Amino acid sequence: MKRLFLTSLAIMAAVSLRAQTATNPPPARPTLTAEQKAQLVQSADEMWNKLSPEAKIRLMNLHKALTGMPPEERKFIHEHIEKFLNMSPEDRERIKKNAERWHAMSPEEREHAREQFRQWHKDHPGELPPLLSAQTNNQQSATQPQPQETR
Repeated sequence: MKRLFLTSLAIMAAVSLRAQTATNPPPARPTLTAEQKAQLVQSADEMWNKLSPEAKIRLMNLHKALTGMPPEERKFIHEHIEKFLNMSPEDRERIKKNAERWHAMSPEEREHAREQFRQWHKDHPGELPPLLSAQTNNQQSATQPQPQETR
């Protein structure tokens, strides 16, 4: 599942980059030899053949959605995928744990969390919430465990 997710992200990033470069050609770079191109094609075919039919359909739908987006939205998606791919393992783990916590919440707990988030932004315009700041988060985790809201 993790491998499928990371493969999906990588393919989405590639598709997004390809769609972006269709409108903004990249600067000239060294051309690949025929042998290098053949190796890339073979590698891509092997990766595609390993995917389940469901994963292939999902990726094709993602490709269709990305190529149908305006360039600024594709750029936004591409930047966030790149950000995720370049994260440290600790930051990825933190995001995954937050997602697990979110999915475990009841709808009422989620709405309460949203309201707290909105209120924080109203009280601190232009600032990042402390729990989203990596530096603050790392300092907190080093000194004490993260508090979890319970009901």
